[in-house]
Amino acid sequence: MSDLEPRLVRCFAAVFPGLDRAAITAAKRGNVRGWDSLASITLVRVIEEEFGVSIKLLDLDGLNGFQEFLKYLAAHAQ
Repeated sequence: MSDLEPRLVRCFAAVFPGLDRAAITAAKRGNVRGWDSLASITLVRVIEEEFGVSIKLLDLDGLNGFQEFLKYLAAHAQ
């Protein structure tokens, strides 16, 4: 079993501490209170540190929620 999802859940929980696991796995920019541009930058940085990836600026447009980040990491993480 891949450890990507639990690690990504921890990243989201660090940035959005009020969310439980179900809310995190369903999280999208439009349905999470406080997910603004600063939160996006923070989330990307936390994810980059956790997974040892560098998320390209051009890829950020498609990363609008937990599931999109998970798919991205499945394709790009070591």
